[in-house]
Amino acid sequence: MRMVKPVRVLWTLALAAVVLLPMARVAFANVNDVSTERSGSIIVFPKVVWDGTRDTIIQIANTSNNLLHARCFYVNAAPINPLFPPGPTNPAQCNETDFDVWLTRQQPTHWVASEGRSGFVFGSGYGGGDLSGYGGGDLMNENGGFSPGLIPPVTLGFIGELKCVQVDASDAPLRTNALKGEATIRSLSGDVSQYNAVAFQGNPEFGSTSNDLVLDLTGNHTDGEYSACPDTLLFNHFAEGASDMVINQLGDCGGSPCPAPISTELTLVPCSQNLENQVFGKVTVQFLIFNEFEQPFSTSTTVSCFLNLPLNQIGAPGNNSFTYTVLGTLGAYTRINPNPGNGGVIGVAEELRSATSGSPTAAAIFNLHTEGNRFDAASNGKGQLLNCPTPGQAPCATDQIIVPEP
Repeated sequence: MRMVKPVRVLWTLALAAVVLLPMARVAFANVNDVSTERSGSIIVFPKVVWDGTRDTIIQIANTSNNLLHARCFYVNAAPINPLFPPGPTNPAQCNETDFDVWLTRQQPTHWVASEGRSGFVFGSGYGGGDLSGYGGGDLMNENGGFSPGLIPPVTLGFIGELKCVQVDASDAPLRTNALKGEATIRSLSGDVSQYNAVAFQGNPEFGSTSNDLVLDLTGNHTDGEYSACPDTLLFNHFAEGASDMVINQLGDCGGSPCPAPISTELTLVPCSQNLENQVFGKVTVQFLIFNEFEQPFSTSTTVSCFLNLPLNQIGAPGNNSFTYTVLGTLGAYTRINPNPGNGGVIGVAEELRSATSGSPTAAAIFNLHTEGNRFDAASNGKGQLLNCPTPGQAPCATDQIIVPEP
């Protein structure tokens, strides 16, 4: 008899859980949302760097059992004059370089941004001269693995983004969601920092072969083409200028320089880009920052082609809402929203720490969380855009990526 009561208790608890479950407010990501975990038909690496001290390793994989062809585009957003910081008088170059990648089924590949890959290498690919393999040409190249094709190196001083679009043999868009990517930024000191590429899901049922890639696929608009851009980006971070409490616990800095304050670098890129005509999006975004007491602070900035700045350089000079002086707490939480009528943005953030003000920096880059989608937020959920004087016209047009014709 003593066995019955525990069983009844467990059954009662299980029944209560079933009853209460519908009342719980649990958020599930829509299968059509952008993702950093699933493969997609467009992948974007928001931050690629080659500045002489840090370089970027790009990894791309074909998750399908079919041959995959992708067109990839580097966007160089380094300032026109590299001797001075970017700004209104020294804007980003924003020029595009494209190349093709071919991957066999389930094949991963990689390259270093500063080196690229030399394509198909005859002989052994490692300095040898054996022409007997693979019909007279070895498909292995000096980077290891089957060659994905010729990949150009980026120029010294490069900072910008990389995006790859899945296409068929004729270069028409193909939406079978087989692209996955990761990027690793490494420094000469040996420090590494890695993030996942942002993947846009393609609608396999969408029949258009146009090179205007419209980002309008959502849970409410299931006949769209590609995942809509996120409506909100959010992330946790330290206040700019906050002291590194971990290192400070090791001593009182007696006789040695104290650790440099923690800094976070934010990278944002517009979702809308016209790569064919070298016209890049311009999005004004609002930041809502909460300190540890949930007190709100705000600021704004405009993302023109590309933004890569420490948080303490975002907003009005002398009144930065991200600083420890303003926030009053070590930690903070930030929400990023584009202005009404603007398109969306995606990005990453990178936390930077140094043991002392003159020591090498350790970095940890991470993906931003997303919430909602820009298409539904700017429309009635049926693709009819709101508050636009002329629907379909800038700045109220749906986000889209226009790639060059083959």
